[in-house]
Formats: sequence, C-alpha cells, structure tokens
Amino acid sequence: MTTILEIKQRNRDAGQHFFDESTMRFFNSRISHQTFGDYFVTSEKGPSGIRAYTVRYQDENGHIQTVGEFQQYATLQEALAVARIAHLHS
Repeated sequence: MTTILEIKQRNRDAGQHFFDESTMRFFNSRISHQTFGDYFVTSEKGPSGIRAYTVRYQDENGHIQTVGEFQQYATLQEALAVARIAHLHS
C-alpha cells in the first residue's frame, strides 16, 4: 500500500508544490494519513470557517487530482469511504 509519505515524495520529485507548507497553510489544509493506493483525503477550511473533505488521487506523473468536487464531503468518514471505493474500481 502506498503511504502518504510516498505520495508527498512523488509530488515533490515531479516538481509540484501541493504539499508545500505555504500551500497547506494558504488553504488551511490537513491530510489524512490513511491511503487507498494512490487515493487519499484532504480537508480544507474556507472563509466560512467550516471544514470539509476532498478525495484526491495522485496520477502516474506525481500530480494531484481532485476526485469529484472540491470539499464535496462533510465528514472524514464519508470521504474515506469514497476514496476506498474509487481505489477498488481503479
């Protein structure tokens, strides 16, 4: 199983900045450490002050893609379930 540390390293190796501290701070992002292959979950808190969850996928080039809509899920459990299902169907 791919770890979040491996996903972060592949993203850096690809010259991407998704996981940079400044990027994470700007979006007030957190990353779930649970992964499903190359699928994982982030959460962001926008100006409304409400934290919501996004399913993400790392492609073969190390780039991060949003699966579905940004902040589509109200709970971490819901987003993790979707990430797990997406991995099983990939």
